Amino acid sequence: MPDRDSPSFTLQLSQNKYLAPSDDRMDAVLTVRVGEAGATAAAGLPETAELLLVDCSSSMDWPPTKIEAARHACKVAVDSLRDGVRFGVVECTGHARLVYPPGPELAVADERTRHEARTAAAGLIAGGGTAMSTWLELARELFRASPGAIRHAVLLTDGKNESDRTGALEAALDRCRGEFACDARGIGDDWEPRDLQRIASVLRGTADAVLEDAELAGDFRRLVERAMGRTVPDLRLRLTTLPYSRLRFVKQVFPSEVDLTTQCRAEDRAIELPTGAWGDELREYHLCLDVAPAELGRNEDRLLGTVTLVVGDEEGAVVAVGEAQAVVAYLTDDLALSSVPDEHVARATGQAELGRAVRAGWDAFARDDRAEAVREWGAAVRLATGLGNTEILKRLGRLIDVGDDGEVSVKDGVRPRDGFSLVLGSTVSAIPGAAAPAAAAAPGSGGAPRKCVHCGHMVRPTANRCGHCGKPPAEVPS
Repeated sequence: MPDRDSPSFTLQLSQNKYLAPSDDRMDAVLTVRVGEAGATAAAGLPETAELLLVDCSSSMDWPPTKIEAARHACKVAVDSLRDGVRFGVVECTGHARLVYPPGPELAVADERTRHEARTAAAGLIAGGGTAMSTWLELARELFRASPGAIRHAVLLTDGKNESDRTGALEAALDRCRGEFACDARGIGDDWEPRDLQRIASVLRGTADAVLEDAELAGDFRRLVERAMGRTVPDLRLRLTTLPYSRLRFVKQVFPSEVDLTTQCRAEDRAIELPTGAWGDELREYHLCLDVAPAELGRNEDRLLGTVTLVVGDEEGAVVAVGEAQAVVAYLTDDLALSSVPDEHVARATGQAELGRAVRAGWDAFARDDRAEAVREWGAAVRLATGLGNTEILKRLGRLIDVGDDGEVSVKDGVRPRDGFSLVLGSTVSAIPGAAAPAAAAAPGSGGAPRKCVHCGHMVRPTANRCGHCGKPPAEVPS
């Protein structure tokens, strides 16, 4: 039983439990809240370790504002470290080198070590190649050699991963998975956003573009302070399924969309998903189960699975926290019940479609297909507006203009970094509750059912999204 100095954990599940006989999946959204995490300070904060991985390849020297911004950002990040945090600064080129501290173990933050680290950061010089796998491998070794329940890295690069062996980055990410979290940032106009997105996805961090070099220091400080604010080292979602249900996928959908299916650990019908370290925050997850309708009795609730939050205690034992939630199915022939999507699930599928449109528009723009880019980004504007996703609308606004009539046009002089920012921001979700897709009419309203053009399932006449695939069904009568 948590005491008053322990964080609070809340797990809520949202779903439309009604299934048509032809349905073969159940979707649910899990909302997880951790509160009062800062209260653990009364009992002592968990040990934290922080690494700054700074690209010092030769391209960082032009324009020289990039390496200057990196040096300054390191100093600001080091200054923000609280006493007792273990930390280091790594020079990243065709290989990785710990420039501070000089020894194999990380330094412990205090007035003296912060001063020494600032001096070391001021001496960073650009020269060499870019091999990101070596950066991550050294981070893994350093974290393993130093205690720290919460381990976090900030990675900065301005170039493509051209000095690495083929497949080396993927192999390094596999070895680093679960070892530490990493936020990745790209500076300048000549780097590959998909590399950063992959790093952030596997290592449970964020990826973004630095729009102006002068903004880098503030970003570094925010990332480090957020990492130090996390006091729950590892919170896990535990899913237990039944013989007639199995996991299809699980994705984090807020604050950003990340497919986590491959990170699940399964043992028989028990599946655990490590979610990393937490502070006072809220996250949402889209859970999808395959079901066998033929094995479900009609017109009755049938349990498909249970979801529980678990943490490890000081002795290493697993402890359940918060109340367990049940995923339930109710097989019915009533189309008015089975075809209305749950509001939270509709928002998650709408966000996925928004991200797809944003990325498709950028791919079209990159191959100089302006007409296709305008079409996709126009769809993205409509989706983002409906979802209340102001962050993606802001990022789109750097690349396109939207007229009073809704017509979209691409701006002149689009910088690559603005496109990179849009691509990486395509996974950023709207704040839950900021806006919701238009509600379908109440059960029993008139009109003929429609057939979804995407999956062929029947949809209520006024439904905005198909209850089976989650996509807009289009105006096709049955």
